[in-house]
Amino acid sequence: MYAEFKIFDLEENFELEENFKNRYVNPPMLFNFLLKNYNSLIKEVGKSEMGKPIYKVTIGKGNKNILIWTQMHGNETTGTLSCLDLLKFLENKNSIAGQILNEFTLDIIFMLNPDGAEIWTRRNIISIDINRDFLAASSVEMQVLKKIANEKKYDLAFNLHDQRTIFGLEGKKEPATLAFLSPSESIDRKITHTRKKSMGLIADIYKEMTKLIPNKISRFSDEFYPRSVGDNFQKLDIPTILFEGGHYPNDYYRKKTRKYFTLSLITALHYATIKKEWEAGYELYEKIPNNSPSFYDIIYRNVRLCKEKKETVDIAIQYTEKIIMGDEEISFVAKIEDIGDLSLMNGHEEIDAQGRCILIKDSKDKFAKIGIQADFNLDEWIILNGKKLEEFA
Repeated sequence: MYAEFKIFDLEENFELEENFKNRYVNPPMLFNFLLKNYNSLIKEVGKSEMGKPIYKVTIGKGNKNILIWTQMHGNETTGTLSCLDLLKFLENKNSIAGQILNEFTLDIIFMLNPDGAEIWTRRNIISIDINRDFLAASSVEMQVLKKIANEKKYDLAFNLHDQRTIFGLEGKKEPATLAFLSPSESIDRKITHTRKKSMGLIADIYKEMTKLIPNKISRFSDEFYPRSVGDNFQKLDIPTILFEGGHYPNDYYRKKTRKYFTLSLITALHYATIKKEWEAGYELYEKIPNNSPSFYDIIYRNVRLCKEKKETVDIAIQYTEKIIMGDEEISFVAKIEDIGDLSLMNGHEEIDAQGRCILIKDSKDKFAKIGIQADFNLDEWIILNGKKLEEFA
């Protein structure tokens, strides 16, 4: 008999891995932590292009195998942080954790792209997008992943990612805090038996997580990508779930997203444990709202581009993320992303400029330009790094 699954109780008792509170994960810090705390479970399975170690943590004693990998894209850390939280959950010896560990053996590859992770970039150090490198395997990191995937029969795979703040739910003014995908196996997006299995588990995740964050979960596009990992794993008859951590209101460091991401992992593992047929209930998958690129970080509405023009426009601001050498956390640089009629787009923050004129500081240009840093005036308002300084308003 299986333990009762109560998502609200799991949320209330959620425990963060306190050693990693920042969104930025320093590779040496992660490696040292894993070696110190999971020495009996850890194995070096390869090295990056720059010779950094790639580690796999194996936990559980079940006959079924699950392969999980994080930070294939170096600037997508939520999966890594959530797997650290997951390990903490599994070690707590609660009934749900015990059932998962009895049913499955989990192989977790932490930080597949440590070179990119260190400098906060999507691609690896030789500019290859590892998630588009399955067929050629030109990167040593993809070679490592494929080698591990061939070492045993995997019954399930979790491909962990982050998505940009631009994504929301199609037809709603809500950000996509979580997005999921059962990747396609062919250009016609046929729903195969393997896809049904991952769809069924995603449907279970959606049912539970919607109780916590209604209207903030989307379904990633199932366009077929013949060079991508998830699509090819599905073709190899390994049901694969793409997890995407996105934006939660006022949570740019993704602390809340991290919690919900971790709870999604636990939910997926629980239902994979208790369901005899993973494909059961898969029909709900296609009712999950589509992921839609419908957001900017900030939109200033009703801005006049110069005093000679009566007409107003909208100005969209988007943050660029970066890590500065020696810093322990990422920084955000706001840039002008678009100018014009943005009435069909949403802003995570929206400000009505009420016809104020924009003046770009220290610039010979008469008009605002796309791509410049978002430091400007709106008449008497001062905008610094995209944000209105209230004390000067």
